[in-house]
Amino acid sequence: MTATSGREDPLPTLDLEIEFFPERRGLAPLAHRLARSGRAFSLFEVSSLFLSKPEYYAVRVAIPEGVAGGTIPMLFQCQECKMVFADRMAAETHAFERHYEKFYRKEEIEAEPPKGQFVCIARCTLSGEVLGPPNYHGYQERLLALHKARFGHLSLDEYRKKVETLHDPALVEQWKDRMKVQTVYHRIDAPEGTPPLARWIDLERDFRERQAAVMIQDGRNFVIPGVVATVMEDGRIRSIARLAWNHEARFPLKLSIVLRLAFRRLGLHLFKTAEGATYVTSICPAALDAAQAVPVVREILEYLATHPRVKINEISPALRPGVIETDPGVLEVTRALRWLVDRGHVIEFNDGRVMAPDQSVLRVQHARRKRGKGEDSAGGRPAGVR
Repeated sequence: MTATSGREDPLPTLDLEIEFFPERRGLAPLAHRLARSGRAFSLFEVSSLFLSKPEYYAVRVAIPEGVAGGTIPMLFQCQECKMVFADRMAAETHAFERHYEKFYRKEEIEAEPPKGQFVCIARCTLSGEVLGPPNYHGYQERLLALHKARFGHLSLDEYRKKVETLHDPALVEQWKDRMKVQTVYHRIDAPEGTPPLARWIDLERDFRERQAAVMIQDGRNFVIPGVVATVMEDGRIRSIARLAWNHEARFPLKLSIVLRLAFRRLGLHLFKTAEGATYVTSICPAALDAAQAVPVVREILEYLATHPRVKINEISPALRPGVIETDPGVLEVTRALRWLVDRGHVIEFNDGRVMAPDQSVLRVQHARRKRGKGEDSAGGRPAGVR
């Protein structure tokens, strides 16, 4: 997938591969829930569940092999929060503005109030923040810093139009009082007695020179937590990731393949119905020959053969019509049905419907655990199941 900018000076096109895969903290609890329920769940529905919870999945962002020419050859990741950028300068700016406090200690000290004749004062109409008098020597620096920190989506000329000039003596005096307190920054690792950094611009310069190389890693392949991927600051990467998410949410094929392998490793079983849908369950399906079963089990299996996907709570009333639930005949059917489900001779789906596995309509893919000469941990495949 690719994305381009709508600016007059377009940014280079990005060619990226986006893949989603489950996080362990989301996978293990879900596998435990599946194991406890004993029911079969659609693998696509489980995949969609993962995609609905950003904390359950991670995102791999990569530049495809062989990509060169006019495309971006490298990605840049902030090591603190794992956010990824296609531009190193943007990555460094992010790391500075979001994480500078990891390296610097802020201190407020008393300062002399600004001197001079200030007849008007500028204020940002977007944030309401007072920038100071236009003729104050620190005005331009403050304007540029606020623009970069909060309104970088606007050009500088566009942002300047959002600044109003007010002739308000009271507001000027408030600004002067506020300027009596100055914020300075101390490097946490600096030797005692090192002068503090008195200006924001000096702080940023020091960060880029000393810390940016540690904070920013370049590469062609990075993994991002799902919660970070949803708030990516790089608009192009965010747009591509969103398109990939929308596509995967509609048809989660890639994620389902990853989940299939993960569930097998966790001891769950997967099978495919005649319609082609794949399901996951903690009970290995095993076909049972009705002719070899006891009468009540044979009765249930024969009923299921002619009533595929009937709901489990409809079977007893159908086999014992007009009989109360506490009748011994009904209880016999209920116990036999539960026995069949617990041993995989009947599959109970998450929606309450059931079916008997049959090799003519069912292909089972067992969870394989290497043992001996590659047999199943249970000692081989159940009879009657392909």
